[in-house]
Amino acid sequence: MKLSKTSAHAALAIAFLANQTTQGPTQARTVAEHLGVPTDSALKILQALSRHRLIKSQLGRSGGYLLHRPAESISLLEIVEAIDGPIAGEMPISQHTGKLDYSMNILQSACQNAAQQLRDTLCKYTVADLVVAEEQPTFAVAG
Repeated sequence: MKLSKTSAHAALAIAFLANQTTQGPTQARTVAEHLGVPTDSALKILQALSRHRLIKSQLGRSGGYLLHRPAESISLLEIVEAIDGPIAGEMPISQHTGKLDYSMNILQSACQNAAQQLRDTLCKYTVADLVVAEEQPTFAVAG
């Protein structure tokens, strides 16, 4: 499984917002600076997350973005699917001859099982896990 760059940025953006809860709404520009991306890119991510009700936006001079619900209740699966769409076990081959039906069914089943395992795994992790990870001290490796 390869996480898209946009999904990764979305997860990191929500973790950043979770850390900012005591400071009120956070502007897109601030999120962009934290992620090291252009403000336009951060805005697109934040708008997608807002459409899926993972974060909320507040308009006005002191507006910005906030979590829509607690970090512990937002799974990585929700974030990935908000950005990349539903995770489904799809095969790129759709047309085949009758003699390949059995093999195609096995391949389709394997893809669906892999997708479900990925969904199950992403459900186990929340934004709160990312916030804790950001708070962990980093250690220099002696070399």
